[in-house]
Amino acid sequence: MTERDPHNTDAMPEGRKGENTSDQLMWRTFREGNRKTFQYIYDQNYGILLRYGLKIIPDQGTVEDHIQELFIYLWKQKANLEIRKSITVYLIWSLRNRLLKFQEKQKVLGSDESLETLEVPEYPQERLSSEELKSAVDSLPGKQREVIYLKYYQNLDGQEIAQIMEITLGTTYNLLSRAIANLRTRLPGLIFLTFYF
Repeated sequence: MTERDPHNTDAMPEGRKGENTSDQLMWRTFREGNRKTFQYIYDQNYGILLRYGLKIIPDQGTVEDHIQELFIYLWKQKANLEIRKSITVYLIWSLRNRLLKFQEKQKVLGSDESLETLEVPEYPQERLSSEELKSAVDSLPGKQREVIYLKYYQNLDGQEIAQIMEITLGTTYNLLSRAIANLRTRLPGLIFLTFYF
């Protein structure tokens, strides 16, 4: 794995269409030093970042430390940081890069093996129990679990997932297709997993 600067604006994810106006305005206010805006960004994204980070490194203290370091870095470098569209996508991408770099330094298990199991939301309209679905998702290989998490729990589109995972859009589609096929094999009654990018 090559070293990446998670704050290099040349490689920064663009984010979702439609979010750019409010996120751009918020980011500009933050860059001007508005502490309330900074606190709002932190409050809105901390839980998302913690849940995502725990999928990569199953140690809450380590993930919390990296989130704190990320926000300290953001505050110190605010005048130099640009986002193209989505603050949340940028933060997930930045945290992911930090955690993967930390894993590499610590010689911890690779991201495929260390992705923890996902908590599966309940889908009352489905005939499957949430435990059956959770078990099926837990049995997926790490990157397939990660792509399911980003798609269903963070509601990201294919391009955003590709940017965060630093893979091509085609690879994202392939991972998603394999994950769906694996889930459908394990759960023949599974109907709700239809992906539209």
